[in-house]
Amino acid sequence: MRFTIVIPTYNERDFIEACLQSVQNQAYERTDFEIILSDSNSTDGTINVGRNYVDKIVRSDRRGIAHGRNQGAHEASGEILVFLDADVVLGPGYLRTIDRLFQDSQVVGVAVRALPTGGSWFARFIYHGTYLLVGVFNAFGLALFPGVCVAYRRESFVQVGGFREDFGITEDLDLSRRISELGLCKFETRPKAFVSTRRLHKHALSTVLFHIYHDLRYLLTGRTASTYPKAEEITSAMDLWRLNKPEQKREDNSAGGDKEIR
Repeated sequence: MRFTIVIPTYNERDFIEACLQSVQNQAYERTDFEIILSDSNSTDGTINVGRNYVDKIVRSDRRGIAHGRNQGAHEASGEILVFLDADVVLGPGYLRTIDRLFQDSQVVGVAVRALPTGGSWFARFIYHGTYLLVGVFNAFGLALFPGVCVAYRRESFVQVGGFREDFGITEDLDLSRRISELGLCKFETRPKAFVSTRRLHKHALSTVLFHIYHDLRYLLTGRTASTYPKAEEITSAMDLWRLNKPEQKREDNSAGGDKEIR
């Protein structure tokens, strides 16, 4: 198996079908990739939609995107792990593009530029700016890859211990930094994916400042926010900051529940 596509979900019924259809429609042999849905006990029918498309469903009582990605990767058979957010739609040539880049045995990670869809001009500007910075940093040897749409060699992923589950955010930047010590990380500037701007539909400025603050905090101190709710769960501009006061303990650190594999 060449690729395993891991998609972590929690109540993603409104987005997951478009994502899965784009994976199924890849210009790549279907027998050479598998799809794993790693779900945190969705209650909105996400699993029912996913069953029509995926090869495995892994379920857990535990929340947290890092945990979801890790538990999906644990069940993977592919040489290369592709991590997609549930609101990402792939262009049909995505797998062919990253397959070509991974032909170089020194390459351990690949990110592609994801174009933002919908939302305000400010939201689209933030996404375009983010990927511009990703490209600049990578050109200078600093791999800081968003987890929106990213791929890693499974052997290297296992070697570095996967995503840090004690991180609420920047777990994706942290992984790319650690894994880049094992080999080359490539950034494909030609867009091969599309991502929703829903995370910035409400309280956009506060959310952006929160990310900038914790990205810098991580780069300077190695520390970051302990929790990060879904965009739909944020009710005020200060919610993210209140949840991450120094005394706040992350609920996601409780032991995970039983997993169901299909």
